[in-house]
Amino acid sequence: MAPLIQRQFIVLSIITAILFVMTGLMAMGGNRMMIASSAVQRAASHVSSLAMLKWMGQEIPALTDTVQTSTDKGTNSVTGFVFRLATSIHPGDLRSLLGRELPGLLTEEDARFVVAGQGSSLADLYVEYPALPGQADDVAAPQVPEEAAGEQTAPEARDATEEPKAKPTTGNKKVVYVYHSHNRESWLSETKTRDVDHPVRNISMVGKHLADKLNELGVGSEVNQEDIYQKLLDKGSSYAFSYAESLKAVQAAVDQNRELHYFFDLHRDTAPRSKTTVTINGESYARILFVIGKRNKNYQKNEAFANELHHLMEKKYPGLSRGVMEKGDKTDHGEYNQSISPGSLLIEVGSIHNTLQESLRTAEAIAEVFAEYYWQAEKVTKPAADEPAKR
Repeated sequence: MAPLIQRQFIVLSIITAILFVMTGLMAMGGNRMMIASSAVQRAASHVSSLAMLKWMGQEIPALTDTVQTSTDKGTNSVTGFVFRLATSIHPGDLRSLLGRELPGLLTEEDARFVVAGQGSSLADLYVEYPALPGQADDVAAPQVPEEAAGEQTAPEARDATEEPKAKPTTGNKKVVYVYHSHNRESWLSETKTRDVDHPVRNISMVGKHLADKLNELGVGSEVNQEDIYQKLLDKGSSYAFSYAESLKAVQAAVDQNRELHYFFDLHRDTAPRSKTTVTINGESYARILFVIGKRNKNYQKNEAFANELHHLMEKKYPGLSRGVMEKGDKTDHGEYNQSISPGSLLIEVGSIHNTLQESLRTAEAIAEVFAEYYWQAEKVTKPAADEPAKR
């Protein structure tokens, strides 16, 4: 038995040395020698989870002892569902466990761009962006690099001589609910530290600005400004339960107001500034990304809704939208509380490298685009706006 172990040790040592040398050569060769993420994804898609478990079981015997061949049972059970909801990990798919650390294990079936905005690609999803100052490729700055963001031109303003039309309004009816599952997400320009979360100056300020602007435009809106993160701390719960906690607020709002139909969960991304900033008419904006979770019954309707907003935004604010992305539960949460209504969206507003002012400016643009969408939908089919939220 000992000679066998010795041979295995020698083989593993040789393989490790070869990988070490290859990694060094690729690092020195730069992008020319990098292996495309898509190639890794295609290769990984042909490897079964059971095979991976068997390989890992050589070092961690408990894996092969506790995980049985019949994985469907664990996946479809109630406990399996709760486990997936809390951790975004499939009991029967090891890729969901390793995918965050080894992104190449995720396949294109797990996430895809339904509509890709300017400069957006699926590869962005698999890049682990540095969050600390000095490590990023372009830390937040008031000026947007022309070569990175590019200046877009919005359509010409309406002729000032036109007669102003009567401003439509929903009256006392609230139809939009704005909230934040990750309410403390902030920006480097605000925190000025390595920590890009802040208890006060965070994405919730953008959400309030969005709701205020929608109300000004006649679209009745309310905003939830609960500190979800603090509530989790008080309960001793993990950050992984953020969506479960924010869902309680959404359901409570629906119970109190059955006229709510649109639910916007605003977040802040971590991508480089060059990916999340655009200049329109001389002003810089934090670009947005619509994210649709596929693990809910409304995802196709939510997706169609996001597509309409994306195309409308392209007309009014070219380049502001990074596109519409689908995510399955192997890639991420996969639900995002979007089962609550076919008018639910998760919206990433800029990144840690943008500024609060750029994000507030974007909130105004979102409000303007959505108000136009809403009043057009009212003309086409009025019941759509009055339909109560579906649970």
